[in-house]
This record gives sequence, structure tokens and C-alpha cells, in this order.
Amino acid sequence: MPEFYVPHPARMNPHLERARVHSTQWARDMGMLDTGVWTDEILAGDDYGFMCAWTHPDAPAEILDLITDWYVWVFYFDDEFFAEFKQTKDVAGAKAYLDRLPAFMPLNGTDPWPEPQNPTERGLVDLWQRTIPLMSQDWRRRFTTSTHNLLLECMWEIKNIESGTVANPIEYIEMRRKVGGAPWSANLVEVSEAAEVPASIAGTRPLRVLSDTFSDAIHLRNDIFSYEREVLREGENSNGVLVFEKFFGHDTQTAVEAVNTLLTSRLHQFENTVFTELPVLFSENGVDPLEQARVLKYVKGLQDWQSGGHEWHLHAGRYTKVEGGAGNSAFFRTILRGPTGLGTSAAWLGVARG
Repeated sequence: MPEFYVPHPARMNPHLERARVHSTQWARDMGMLDTGVWTDEILAGDDYGFMCAWTHPDAPAEILDLITDWYVWVFYFDDEFFAEFKQTKDVAGAKAYLDRLPAFMPLNGTDPWPEPQNPTERGLVDLWQRTIPLMSQDWRRRFTTSTHNLLLECMWEIKNIESGTVANPIEYIEMRRKVGGAPWSANLVEVSEAAEVPASIAGTRPLRVLSDTFSDAIHLRNDIFSYEREVLREGENSNGVLVFEKFFGHDTQTAVEAVNTLLTSRLHQFENTVFTELPVLFSENGVDPLEQARVLKYVKGLQDWQSGGHEWHLHAGRYTKVEGGAGNSAFFRTILRGPTGLGTSAAWLGVARG
């Protein structure tokens, strides 16, 4: 594994245990443990309560429950889609399945929706009805777009698998940024922080750069951690390490290092945008002090997500299972963690790569 740049310390939400208990019961209530896609052991090992307690350290208890349920939903959806459609390369069935989902997210929350037919649809109905009272129409539109783009990613990935296509690096980064899950996660940061981005500046370049660099870093980090699972075990083609292997002719280790270098550069651009472009944006658009505070709280939430997401990847059974075993590798977690926080990146300078 490479030497990751983690500039902000990860923090744990004190409501972790409540979120664990709640999300497990919620998954059971939605029927996610009755389909053969997940078992109790799989859900406990992936530990999405643990993930969300790291990535949303300041969320109140009830909001952390809601955020954790959203992540249980999106990971269940991903695993169900793989089992039902990616493995069989059933493009037509996948499209029919995905075409139904937007109907369960009416913007006003009152339009009728179809009768849910599976855990993914039941979960989406429940989550949407619990979320929309908290957020404006502008946020709802942005979040439904992010969710729709998640569905487009699934079709992009399944078509790549069917055709054996591996994207080039530029196409891959651009497409993954558009349809990957991180813009969706950024929208949920607005919920967890009670820091909705003002509609007047949500579409401006600095806010788009923050979202894009946040997204690129999350996707590239996940590509490194999930390479074995996605590429070697599941045969997926949409992974940045594989893209760098194929396009540049790199061996796996060299590709991992190159992906990590790109990840680090995106985090640097995120930081530069915060300190050099946001003050100008606020001044030019007459953003009042309360709105400025909300934007900066949102920025802090994105930073927390980066650090917390990294910490979860070090622990999660979804990525750290050793061959032939069902648990996490303590050695794996130890050698990867290293120092974190402001000023600690220099501590890596003398560490040999391996």
C-alpha cells in the first residue's frame, strides 16, 4: 500500500453504537437480510455504522442514524446490482431495474410512487421521506441528480464489463467524477452538518472544484483499497489502478503509486481552493456571514469525510478480509494507518515504500 496523504485527523462520532444497532435493525426491516445478497455476518463485518461515525463525527444521533441508513442502502444496492446483473451481464434487466428507482424520489414528497418490490425500493422510499423535510427544493434537485448519476455509473460499469472495455485515465476520471458516489456523499454532508450550500453559489466554480476534488480523492482512494475485491475477485473494469496498469503498461505497484500521487494532488487543490478562492467568492457574491459560516462548516464536513473514510477503509471487512478468513487483518490495519493530522505528513518522508 502507498503512503497516503491524510492532512486532517479522523474523529469518531460518540453515537457510534446507537447507529450500529439502528442500521442493523433498519436493514432487517427493509428485507436486506432475506434475499441472499447479505447475511448478518456480512453486514456486521462491513460495519456501516462505524464508517458513518468516522465520516460524520459531528452529526447528532438521529441524523447519524439517517446518514448510516443511506449508506447501508447504497452499499446494499451496489451488492444486489452486482449479484443480479453484473455477474450475468444482463444489460436489459439492469436498465429495467434502474429505470424504476427515480420514481421513488418525488421532489415534493407527496406525489405517488410505485409499490416497492424489493429491499432497494423499500429502503429508498423510507429514506427519502425521512430526508426531504430537512432540506430545500434546491438540495432535493441536486441530490436526486447525484442519485440518478449513481444509476448511470452502474450501466457504464456493466457495459464496460460486457464489452471488456477499460477506459483511458482521462475518460475514467471524468466519468467516475460525474457518475461516482462521492458527489452523492457530498450532498449528505450538507445534511449531517445542517450546512446546506446556498443556492446562489452552489453552481459556482469554487464550489464545483471542492466537490470535484473531494470526489476524485474518494474514488481514487477506494480504487486502491478495493482493487483486489473489484478487479481480482469480481472482474470489474472500472478501477483506477487497473486503468493505470492498462494505459501506461504499469505493474500493479507502480499503478498504485501513480493513483496515490493523483489522489494527493487533488487534496492539495481542495485545500488551495478553500484558502484562495472561497474568500473572493464570498466577497464578489455578497455572501452574508451566516451563509459563509454554513459553507465553511460544509467544507469541514468534507475534510472530515476524507479522513474518516480513510480510517474506515483501514478497518472495514469489505476491504481488509484476508484470503480464506472472515475477519480483519490487524497487521494490515497497523502498517497502513501511520500518523495522521496537520503536520504529520512529513513523518512519512523517511519511511521506505513497500
